[in-house]
Amino acid sequence: MHRGVRELIEWVEKQRGSDLVKMNAPATAAELAEIETALGSPLPTDLRLVLVRFNGGELPNGQLLPAGIGPGSIGATIREYAGKVDADFLSSEILLPFFRTDEGSLLAFDRGAGPVADTWPIVDFDQASGEHRLVYRTFDGFCRICVSDFTSDDFGKDFGLDQYLRKGKRHLDVEADVAAAHATVAHAAKRAGLADDSLGHYLEAARCVPPLSWCDWEALKIAVLLDDERSALDAGSRLCTTAPDAIWARRETTPIKVAEVLAQAAIRSRHPKLWLRHFDNLVFQVKKDEAAHATILALRSAVEKGTPLPRPTQGRDASVVPPDPDLDRWWEAARASYFSGHLRDEDLLLDPALAPLREAKPVAELLRIRRDF
Repeated sequence: MHRGVRELIEWVEKQRGSDLVKMNAPATAAELAEIETALGSPLPTDLRLVLVRFNGGELPNGQLLPAGIGPGSIGATIREYAGKVDADFLSSEILLPFFRTDEGSLLAFDRGAGPVADTWPIVDFDQASGEHRLVYRTFDGFCRICVSDFTSDDFGKDFGLDQYLRKGKRHLDVEADVAAAHATVAHAAKRAGLADDSLGHYLEAARCVPPLSWCDWEALKIAVLLDDERSALDAGSRLCTTAPDAIWARRETTPIKVAEVLAQAAIRSRHPKLWLRHFDNLVFQVKKDEAAHATILALRSAVEKGTPLPRPTQGRDASVVPPDPDLDRWWEAARASYFSGHLRDEDLLLDPALAPLREAKPVAELLRIRRDF
């Protein structure tokens, strides 16, 4: 029995009779056989070990699904999931749900990740958006992180930014190679005004296998605002890689936006030629879009020749913080707007109306503003 599984079972046993858990009786041999027959394969050993102690029930963070094929069971939830993704519930590679989170998403084993059940990673399926993402490397990791959360000083307290940050760090302590854990810490650190820490974790999330590709876009914006050339090159090298539309959708940006932000770092670089191949990759990807093609070529030419960059084209239709002839008053308005969440990193980089403010004030300081939930 793996460490995390043992710790979860021990923690649950200690809570019996309390309001924290409401666990079912142990799974019977018939209930286990029923679901394994339906799956056409054995359950992962660690999950089976939990189910023979308590066949599902309520934990502080959600519902552990019981073995079987009746209403609310693992078998019924597989059918429910298959219907949502238009898949055959009898497929040997369909996800195997085992937990319903308090947020309403499903945690499931990725049976397509390998032939051995105990190596299957844990995927979160957001039923509202249809998004899938790997959130735990193993079921043992899930169990360890649950116990870590349940026994932390934060347990039972009102949720806040600091708790969110510590939760992400606890995940990293157990599974340092999971992109979702790095993304949680990156997001929390960003809101806490810890821009450098946030940048580092966004980059790590984008390097993990599998990566969270949108984290490179977040990292690039922060790196350019902080004038961190090395990090901008790192994020840019992945964002500029030729990819189909589906991958660009996961990046949550576009080639022309990447080019306009990347150019701001490249034009300041002492080695602008290092950046040119990135523009070449982007030019290739927009060759059917005449306007985007011309814009990226113009950016490339400006970087290569050291001439002023063309005016950004990808900002919002109207400036979030309209220009003010009183520079200090304009700066205070920008600070207030960033604190409220209306002014974003993308605006700081792509709103041409903010150019005078960028030149006169240290806009990177806005990234140091703490913004609680």
